Amino acid sequence: MATTPPQTDPQPQLIPTNAGGRSFAAPPRSLQSAVTPTDLFYVRNHWKGAPEIDADSYRLAVDGEVARSLSMTLDQIKQLPHRRYQATFECCGNGPIPEYWVKQTRSVMERVTGHGIMGNAEWVGVSVSDVLNLAEIGPSAVNVLFEGADHGPDEVVGDPAEVTYERSLPMSKALHPDTMLAWEMNGEPLTPLHGYPLRLVVPGWYGMCSIKWLVGVHVLDHEFEGFYQIERYRVMNGPDADEFYTYLTGQKVKSIITDPAPGDEVPVGDYVVSGAAWSGENDVTRIEVSLDGGETWTDARVTVPRSGYSWTRWECDWTIPAPGRYILMSRATNDRGETQPMEFPNKWDGMGYGNNMVFRHEVEVV
Repeated sequence: MATTPPQTDPQPQLIPTNAGGRSFAAPPRSLQSAVTPTDLFYVRNHWKGAPEIDADSYRLAVDGEVARSLSMTLDQIKQLPHRRYQATFECCGNGPIPEYWVKQTRSVMERVTGHGIMGNAEWVGVSVSDVLNLAEIGPSAVNVLFEGADHGPDEVVGDPAEVTYERSLPMSKALHPDTMLAWEMNGEPLTPLHGYPLRLVVPGWYGMCSIKWLVGVHVLDHEFEGFYQIERYRVMNGPDADEFYTYLTGQKVKSIITDPAPGDEVPVGDYVVSGAAWSGENDVTRIEVSLDGGETWTDARVTVPRSGYSWTRWECDWTIPAPGRYILMSRATNDRGETQPMEFPNKWDGMGYGNNMVFRHEVEVV
């Protein structure tokens, strides 16, 4: 007699977020652990795949407003003092756009329905400042430009027809000891899609600042105004604002619910709701949870505090009285007194970048 093979849960996989094969979101369950597994860590590229780089012949160019230009091998870079810390990465386009704003927004990626374009990992590398100290920065230095090996036509409209992915940092951030050149992620060498053999890690800032496949560090005597510096990753301000655009850098205060995961059927009774909260360079000082669609709020308890630049993990007890559909919410406050807004914050913007509103998390109780 034939028997039915036992059913097994499918292995979680990255979720494509656009038709071009450039970007992939982490599956919801991969965000339930303190450290996101590397194979389930989101991928955000401007062109499909990763450039092929031979580590043996690799050289990092360090030049510009310096006393001596350098061409450093990977081994030479690794001889400098190492730094190790956790850092939560988040694409500034991470997070769903409310239904009532969808028709007014356009995005580089297809519509994001979850929060998977983010993750938390442990990074190992050396301080950018240690490398620049070897080159001796000149007194005219204003910006440090970081150049990736990836290039091609603009992913939105194809114009420019050829552009390199490169962005700059102000001197204060470039020389911060935690801004690093990293070669290791979660205890292993970088994978090709995460920047092998060397990438920039700008902790506390949105992910587009952390250039992958790094091939050049150029010290400039002026502010850089390249394509990906001023034409992308910006939010349009309202008519009364002092500046037309806000260019995104540091991560905003934000929180998400990770358990129950989207689509989970939860039984009546006692349940522990859990999630993550983060605020870039700032500490999260309070996390509140609503189990009734925002009518009432209670403080969550921290289960894994912030480490380095990581998210804070939290949980909250939920006694479920009856079956039905429930709306859960979480909101975080940082040490600057900033709290997640209840409404979509970018009413004048057409991209939806930097959306840190309090999100509705629907749960079906059976």
